[in-house]
Amino acid sequence: MKKSILRKWPFLFLAILIGAASSTVEGFISIYMMRVVDTALAGDKMLFFNEAKILVLLAILLLPINLALSFAKGLYKYKTLSSLKFTFMDRVFKKNISEFQRDNNGLYISAMTNDMNIIENNYIEGIFQICMNVISFLVAVIVIYSVSPFALLLAIFITLFSTILTMFLSKPLQRHQVQRSKLFEGYTSYIKEVLGAFSIIKANNLSSKVKENFYNKSKDIQYKGYIIDKIYTFFLAIQNFTVNLSFFGIAGVVVFMAIKGRMTTGGVVLIINNMEKIIHPLMQVSEWLPKIFSVKSLFENMEKILKNNNQYEENIELTSFNEGIELKDVSFGYDDILILKNINLKFKKGGKYLIVGPSGGGKSTLLKLLRKYFLPSKGVITVDNLDLKDITKESYFNIIANVEQQIFLFEDTLRNNLTLYKDYSDEEINLAIQRAGLTQFVEELPNKLDTMIYDNGKNISGGEKSRIAIARSLLANKDIIFLDEAFASLDEKVAKEIEKTLLALENITVINVSHILFNDTKESYDRVISIAGGSVS
Repeated sequence: MKKSILRKWPFLFLAILIGAASSTVEGFISIYMMRVVDTALAGDKMLFFNEAKILVLLAILLLPINLALSFAKGLYKYKTLSSLKFTFMDRVFKKNISEFQRDNNGLYISAMTNDMNIIENNYIEGIFQICMNVISFLVAVIVIYSVSPFALLLAIFITLFSTILTMFLSKPLQRHQVQRSKLFEGYTSYIKEVLGAFSIIKANNLSSKVKENFYNKSKDIQYKGYIIDKIYTFFLAIQNFTVNLSFFGIAGVVVFMAIKGRMTTGGVVLIINNMEKIIHPLMQVSEWLPKIFSVKSLFENMEKILKNNNQYEENIELTSFNEGIELKDVSFGYDDILILKNINLKFKKGGKYLIVGPSGGGKSTLLKLLRKYFLPSKGVITVDNLDLKDITKESYFNIIANVEQQIFLFEDTLRNNLTLYKDYSDEEINLAIQRAGLTQFVEELPNKLDTMIYDNGKNISGGEKSRIAIARSLLANKDIIFLDEAFASLDEKVAKEIEKTLLALENITVINVSHILFNDTKESYDRVISIAGGSVS
């Protein structure tokens, strides 16, 4: 993930260049301020006015440079954070379906919200701030060296001491940051679960229990934040004490040097003014380094959740589907629980198959294997005599259409929910609508196909959502259609009509997993497969 940030280094480099220009101008302002003071005390009016003119011009020049710096900083943060989020989402969709489904979605939500926010505020902003403060420090060191090398040596000593102290104290902060991130993962998952089960909680009077759990989880997160803030405050107190003590020590030294005649009054003003530009950057670096170090664990956690443990290399591109699918002695289980045992099945191209059986018997698991969401624990699945394991997911998904049990609709128009943002003619769309029994529904909508669907279909019925999903699969015109309880939300008449349409499709393989069995369409299937206890009968 860090590479996505490093790829945007030109924007950081641009900001650093402008920042360097700003600090350089401020350095010259300090030098000319010293000259103005010294010439004024010396009574040289001509030289005073010449130095003062340059000082004013430098001050005016500083304004556009600082405006440019503000713009460059905003551009750097925008480009870097956008790259980070895009890379994360891109890698999420490269996850194996099986591994993604095993994970808790709260991991990904927490990473995209809480962790991204911490990375933006602590790492991306931190890198910029450290670069700016280092430049400011170096310019101030050069300016002070021009007056007193001794003050420079003292500044270097402060730098070394603060850096060592920062590295030492950042470790406990980093550990607590990891723990807080994990608490946020559980917290996010819990919130998602509670909101998803809102009606069940209300109907069963579980509000008190849910609120109690919410309070405990929130308390744990806030307490961990309190611990982090306490460590951070202790760390800053030590830093401030060290730096302030050094400042007063240097101020005493330069005043003593002026009394002894080894330094001009302007030189004293210059050093005292620029000591702030040494001390403040040191304090800022001391604050930002622990934040940057603490983010390391978040990057490691992101890499962990985005990693595919199954690194099997797929090397076959499936360009067509001509013969069929065959399962040979296929077994599969979740962890140590065997769900399917020694399954042997054949699905011919253009065939129509109904898979029935009791709940928990293995129907949906078989469908996941056929969809290549999971790979068999034992045995082999072949497509046109090619091992499905070797076929690339992208090429296989190009020949199959899915009607899922849990239907998702985008917050977009009905047209885009049907086409899934692909180009189809009006004739193709209207034919899919007719076959899915959606004609009357579409005609009654205020804006027809341009009617908005909101919040995963909250403004339409469950049956209408099912028919939209079926219309999607018909419109896609794939070689294979997998249906998982597609008729569960439909009334019997509509379900039978759609089933007859699917069974009449030529050269399209239909594999329908359902607990609903209509006697008058049952005979139209090439085979009715019953799965119970993980075995086929």
